[in-house]
Amino acid sequence: MSEYLDVITAYFNLAQHLTINSAAYAEVLHPQVEQVEFPNLFNKVVQRRNFEEIIDNLRAGRELLRDTHYELQRIMPSSTDASVMIEGRWEATYTNDLGPVTRGQRLGAQICSIFELADGKIYRQRQYICYDQA
Repeated sequence: MSEYLDVITAYFNLAQHLTINSAAYAEVLHPQVEQVEFPNLFNKVVQRRNFEEIIDNLRAGRELLRDTHYELQRIMPSSTDASVMIEGRWEATYTNDLGPVTRGQRLGAQICSIFELADGKIYRQRQYICYDQA
């Protein structure tokens, strides 16, 4: 199970630094990856992203965020399959106004991400984001 945690930790490290290098993500994301982000403060409907759309979303994040930080608080590997649930905290400072958030504002969220792995890489990610009051 530690190899799964290594892959997930590497993924969060890339995301924390808003890395947009596709080759770096190819090391941790399965070619047929699907990321599902459930409705939250910024997305009113479910968002589904493939590999390229995940990179595009990070590219947009680079234009909007700075000082991004993830703190993984609880890691729960499944005892029955290749899945891992992560609870954590995310924070970033916004560089532009977006909806209820103003430039320079630090926003945080509690997150829960459920990862399914295949071939040693992240194959599915379901993400639930509960933003702090903006």
